[in-house]
Amino acid sequence: MNGGTEHEWNNLIGRPVQVWKNGHLIRTGHVDDVAQAAGALWLEGHGVEGRALYQKADGYSAKPVCEAAP
Repeated sequence: MNGGTEHEWNNLIGRPVQVWKNGHLIRTGHVDDVAQAAGALWLEGHGVEGRALYQKADGYSAKPVCEAAP
């Protein structure tokens, strides 16, 4: 699984993504914010899952997902 370049993480703000690590899906959610250097992203809290930070340096990757049409 490839999370892409750091520039691509900047383009994920407000979009739904899947967060992966070592080939395992960790979480799906909307990106709330991305760190200035795009080495980390925050997923919005939803339900029982609080807001969470994922960093590329820790081996996480993010892949945008399509939302269903209304």
